[in-house]
Amino acid sequence: MGQDKAAGLNKAAGLNKAAEPEELVVIGEITAPHGIRGEVRVRSWSDSPDRFRHLTDCRLIYADGREEACRISGAKRSRNFWVLKLAGVDNRNDAEERRGATLAVPRSRVGPLPPGHFYVFQVVGLRVVSEEGEVIGRVKEVLSLPAHDVYVVDGGAGREILIPAVKAVVTKIAPEEGVLIVKSLPGLWSD
Repeated sequence: MGQDKAAGLNKAAGLNKAAEPEELVVIGEITAPHGIRGEVRVRSWSDSPDRFRHLTDCRLIYADGREEACRISGAKRSRNFWVLKLAGVDNRNDAEERRGATLAVPRSRVGPLPPGHFYVFQVVGLRVVSEEGEVIGRVKEVLSLPAHDVYVVDGGAGREILIPAVKAVVTKIAPEEGVLIVKSLPGLWSD
């Protein structure tokens, strides 16, 4: 499953205010400064291995809702994260100010996936239904774990249901129909 996450925003991705707003998709998060020259460490939310290698611009989205256009002047892979050089961010203090910001691109720039693979933003919000037609809830989050992804489903009344994103459990994902169908397994969502 692709890991580009939905930003949940419907704001303009470009600088042209007259253009129709395009939904932004979050592709990573700045986790820390890297060194003293203004570079930042980015945790990728994308399965695309070269997502940041050729990225030249994006939007930074801060926890308080502010957005900032951002140019990327350099990118390199380092262990389990990316190191990005953001234009105009020239020292560790400037980089620290961006900690926690997410990087987003217009939805049109996320690229197609192979058949049977889906971006997280395509799965979040889907209605979860058993093969027998029982409505279980809605996908509210996707956890990316070492063994496999897990769908966090809002089962109503404050109940969270964790559904493993494996073929043995999930029989159909159909974003165009707004539904994710799962096998009925004892104890998975019922008491």
